[in-house]
Amino acid sequence: MKGSLPSRLFLSRLMLNPLSRQVMSEQAHPYEMHRTIMRGFPDQKPGSSLGAREEYGVLFRCEPDLDNNIVRVYVQSLIEPDWSFLESFDDYLSGNITRGIEYKDVMPAYKRIKKGQLLSFRLKANPTKRIADNNDPLKGKRVNFFRENEQIEWLMRKSKGNGSETGGFEIPSGSTNGDDKEAAYLRCVRARTDGKVRCLKKGDAGKVDGHVVTQYSVTYDGILRVTDPVSFIRTLIRGIGPGKAFGFGLLSIAPLGVFDKQ
Repeated sequence: MKGSLPSRLFLSRLMLNPLSRQVMSEQAHPYEMHRTIMRGFPDQKPGSSLGAREEYGVLFRCEPDLDNNIVRVYVQSLIEPDWSFLESFDDYLSGNITRGIEYKDVMPAYKRIKKGQLLSFRLKANPTKRIADNNDPLKGKRVNFFRENEQIEWLMRKSKGNGSETGGFEIPSGSTNGDDKEAAYLRCVRARTDGKVRCLKKGDAGKVDGHVVTQYSVTYDGILRVTDPVSFIRTLIRGIGPGKAFGFGLLSIAPLGVFDKQ
């Protein structure tokens, strides 16, 4: 993603009813939630070289909140969404709150981010690597990282970016009396394994003519330091890692300590 930054970037929060059969199904099969979310955006123009999710920059993350009996879904997009269709779904939105749908343009706030600024962050990701060894029978396939230190190292590599542009951030090391760098980084980020997510892809007619994809879900919470504000905003826009149509990759940021209260 090169060139100037987009003028607008929308972040939506949808509050869903955890007892809804549709919501339960979408949590079990995140690609179904992806299909529902994409209804909030216009049809693509003929001849587009990108998929709708890529063209509209759509990323999402589902966060069940058992204590408050709510399912929060955060959706980021380059264009303004239209969520009015959700109100026609029986029991889909939560009845426990007055406003089940909220969204705002976050780009003005993002453009105020400064180099060296510390931020809390949350990311649900599918940390993997592609096997490149020609002698490995798994060559070309993605394999998951299961150990916390490997998962955090994966995120640190993503922060450095690839090619000509960095990810625009770093994971700061916490203070430590020894030389254990791994322990130092663990002080600033936690990687919680959510387990395997069964992702059932459906065809355009809603029939199960796709295939089942199993993804390994990890939720990161921690502190990051911005090293390049423009590159960092581009990372926020494009997301991190694979599986974005299954609810992975949305990097959320907030002032220090905000995510600790959730």
